[in-house]
Amino acid sequence: MSESTPPRDPEAPAVELIAVRADNPGPMTLTGTRSYVLRDGDEVWVVDPGPKDPEHLAELLVACGDGSRPRGVLVTHRHLDHTAGAATLTRQLAARSGVEVPLWAADPGSLPGSRPLPSTLEGDHGVVGHVIHLPGHTADSVGVLVDGGRLLSGDTLLGGSSTVIVPEDGGTIAEHLQSLAILRAMAQDGRIGSIHPGHGTPYENPLEALEAIDAAIEHRHERIEQVRRARTAGVLTLERLLRAVYGPDLPENLAKAARWNLRATLEHLADGH
Repeated sequence: MSESTPPRDPEAPAVELIAVRADNPGPMTLTGTRSYVLRDGDEVWVVDPGPKDPEHLAELLVACGDGSRPRGVLVTHRHLDHTAGAATLTRQLAARSGVEVPLWAADPGSLPGSRPLPSTLEGDHGVVGHVIHLPGHTADSVGVLVDGGRLLSGDTLLGGSSTVIVPEDGGTIAEHLQSLAILRAMAQDGRIGSIHPGHGTPYENPLEALEAIDAAIEHRHERIEQVRRARTAGVLTLERLLRAVYGPDLPENLAKAARWNLRATLEHLADGH
């Protein structure tokens, strides 16, 4: 911790973490995007405002509370199911509170009106959360480690499904595995006590969190080996690999994500892994 980072007041109550799920279920979003409100007294932050859905944004405003002091809105990565409502919510919070509300993104170029993410979220009682760079799903993916060891993982780790690696957004398997290794080390040494993903079911205790990280690492290595064996056997085209790895009955609504993962895996193998 740098000298400029204020320690959290030990007498302050725990930061409240409120999840608000958007009504945008689907093969990529599972039960819907999970937006998060962090409340520290009358100060509030919003992580991943989600889609530009008036009802969802209204729920977030209610969760922030009347008379709250909004300190910032941030996104964990560039995808629209996390960012589309961000500018609208930021304006709504600013209009209601009468103060400027910053909008933060790891890649400001991907979200108009945003500015670079700070390394910490700081309030009147000290540090509310630390921003962790977790590339892999996309190049700009981050997580937020909230006071008390609660990790907001964005799409780096999902609840009940494997993460898609999106090469066109800078996602790579090597970086994803490195990010998972970082999370594993943090879970092992007690810094992560629970994981709250951008989609799906949270992992509510340290054992569940560590098991989820280990399962994600194991699944990714299994997929890499599946593709390696198929290529060695002479399966070379992407469409034949799709059938060989995912089977002939892959639903069409999952095929796009499967092709992204295969492209990422082929790039991973081409890089000598």
